[in-house]
Amino acid sequence: MMKGVQFYRDEQLPYFELKLCDTSQLSYRKHAHEEYSLGIVDKGTSSFWYEGKWEDVNPKTIVFIPPNLVHSCNPQQEDQWKYKMLFINTTWIHRFMDSKEGFLFHPIVEAISDPEIFKMTNKLMENLTEHASPLEKEGSIIALFDRMAVHADQIKNIKIKQELPKLKVIKEYLHSNFCERITLDDLERVSGINKFHLIRLFKDEFGIPPHMYQTLLRINYAKRQLRKQKQITEVALEAGFYDQSHFHKVFKSHTGITPEKYEKI
Repeated sequence: MMKGVQFYRDEQLPYFELKLCDTSQLSYRKHAHEEYSLGIVDKGTSSFWYEGKWEDVNPKTIVFIPPNLVHSCNPQQEDQWKYKMLFINTTWIHRFMDSKEGFLFHPIVEAISDPEIFKMTNKLMENLTEHASPLEKEGSIIALFDRMAVHADQIKNIKIKQELPKLKVIKEYLHSNFCERITLDDLERVSGINKFHLIRLFKDEFGIPPHMYQTLLRINYAKRQLRKQKQITEVALEAGFYDQSHFHKVFKSHTGITPEKYEKI
């Protein structure tokens, strides 16, 4: 694989997006994804942050992250970091869970000692990056999740804490109005929380301040629009960025590649 970040998609399988990273320079600020995320570290040890806690993620450890969970994952030794990440549409995951008659993946999982899981993961990634048929690609994803489901009672459970109602209102407001020029007065009005306390409370709850959460929502929106091949200038303005240059800088800092490269995948 080439050094750096690469994304892969198949237009016949819009539920999935694969990200491969093999770089000595890239690190990520706190962020969140709209999709479920399945990640595996191939080389090096990573520091994984979520909900105010840090955990080491070693090679052959799988993490499974729910949508909109603010987290970060960065190498402990930058010159040895290599990983794969599969983003999975929420509707697809929920259909899979329904097929298991009530089975529910824990929000974040650590793979048990099962060599077959890693063999299947590598095969899955190979299928997604090469010219396998859509039938084989989706089949390999289902097979991997079936294997993980077998070990559900042995998988580490990390519960997601309940959100405070007033802060949840702020979060929902940001989701509904992320393209707008939102002010602290707006957030104070909808939540009833004094704006001089609001930022600290929001950051304590979600790990980042409101303006950074709004930026995450804008980036996720931009990714959806770029996948539809919309013009980059138009996407930047729709998402609420000042101009294309600002959009380019922020997009790359969150994804590892430019909007132009992402659009061409």
